[in-house]
Amino acid sequence: MLKTFILGWIILAATGLCRAQTGSSYPYTYKNRQILIGQGGGITGASKIYCWLENGYLYVKSDNDSLYTRLGRKPAATTRRFFNELEKTCRIKTTRFNQPGNRYQFVSWKKNQQEFTVSWGDPRQPPPARFVTFYQSFLAQMPKPKH
Repeated sequence: MLKTFILGWIILAATGLCRAQTGSSYPYTYKNRQILIGQGGGITGASKIYCWLENGYLYVKSDNDSLYTRLGRKPAATTRRFFNELEKTCRIKTTRFNQPGNRYQFVSWKKNQQEFTVSWGDPRQPPPARFVTFYQSFLAQMPKPKH
C-alpha cells in the first residue's frame, strides 16, 4: 500500500515537471506570438513545420512526429526583428493570399486563437515577394543538422 502511494506521488511529480517544462514554452500551449513556416505536399504529402516563439525558442515538427522538437533559442533582438518584419514589412495580418499548389509553402503568425497565414505553391499564382524573402531568411536562422 505504501509503495503504491509513493509510486503515485512520483508519477504525479514527474507529470508536474513535464508540464512545467513544456507548459507556456511549447508551441501547442504557448499564448504569446508565434511564427510558423512550413512546406509540404507532392507525391508523399510529407510536411515540415518550423515554429519560432516570441520568447526566442525554435521548434520543428514533421509528419512522423506527434510533438515538436526544440531546436534551440535565438537572442531577443533577432526574435524581435523577425516578428517586426513579418508584422510590419510583410503585413501578415492584412495580406490575403492562399494559393497552395501540389507542393506548397506557408508563413503564419499566431497568438492565442488568432492566426494569419499566407500560402503559395501554384506556379500560375506567384506569391508576394516579401513572403518568399521572409521564408528564406527564416530558414537561414534554423540550426543546421549535426552529422
